[in-house]
This record gives sequence, structure tokens and C-alpha cells, in this order.
Amino acid sequence: MNTNQYLTNKSILDIISRRIKEYRLAARLSQRELAAKSGVSYTTISHFEQGINTNLTLNNFLSILRVIGMEERMIELLPELPVPPLALREINKLIPKRIKGKNK
Repeated sequence: MNTNQYLTNKSILDIISRRIKEYRLAARLSQRELAAKSGVSYTTISHFEQGINTNLTLNNFLSILRVIGMEERMIELLPELPVPPLALREINKLIPKRIKGKNK
């Protein structure tokens, strides 16, 4: 996938729903088994995988990831910043500001 290409929300959700299905199948789980283990309804899982309704709650999404063994990968989605925001603010205070010249 070209990282310079803009992905719409729909295209991202299509990719996620397809991958959830692939991981579910790799785990040898039926949609009903995934529903029972995750606490997410069978209909919700079925509709999500089919792209009928991609409005999955974050809580349901995390429950599904946990069952298919992918919850640890969520950390890769939003890694920690290399410099904490408060430290960055302090560093920025030390950077000299541009001084505007007097108009003549």
C-alpha cells in the first residue's frame, strides 16, 4: 500500500473488516465462536465482516482483537512520543524567538 495515497475512512474500515475476518479464520473460529468469546453479538461481527455496518464500538473492536490475539498490536498504532509533550514545551521555551525589526 502506498503510504502517500490518501485513504478514506471507508477504505480503512474495509481493510480492517477484511483483516478481522482473516485473523478469525486463521484462529479457526467461526463468527459464532468469536461472538461467544468476545461478548460481541454474532450479528455485529457478521455485519462488520461483510461491510454492511462498520460502526463497531471501540470496546467491541478491542474485545474482538483480544480474542484473535491481536490486542498487543494496538500499541503499534499509537506509539509513545519520543519526547513527552510537557518536556517538548520546556524545550521550546529555550529556543530563541525571532525578533521583529523596527520599521523605518
